[in-house]
Amino acid sequence: MIDDPNVVSQLMKEMKTHLPIPAQVTPELRQMIRKQKVLIPASRQVQIDQVFYSGDEGGIVCGLAFPGAGDQAFVVSLTHLRIANAHPLATAIRDYQRARVKKLS
Repeated sequence: MIDDPNVVSQLMKEMKTHLPIPAQVTPELRQMIRKQKVLIPASRQVQIDQVFYSGDEGGIVCGLAFPGAGDQAFVVSLTHLRIANAHPLATAIRDYQRARVKKLS
């Protein structure tokens, strides 16, 4: 099992109470989105406006909102997003990301 169900459940509950959550996409994700002819702001700033669990294989995924997205929906893995240190969930989110990436590698 990749994810601890208790950790995922608690983190998702906390994330939902803090929506929308400001985040920054990784440079790699920005490039992937740009290939779809959608421009992400140069700052790579987005808002997490939805949170889902896609099972143990996919982990926590987030619906994104950002200027220029238009009517396109973007759902990406939480592991491809960076949360500002000042956000109250930053440590919990980074802990989840590190644990998940470690188990996947």
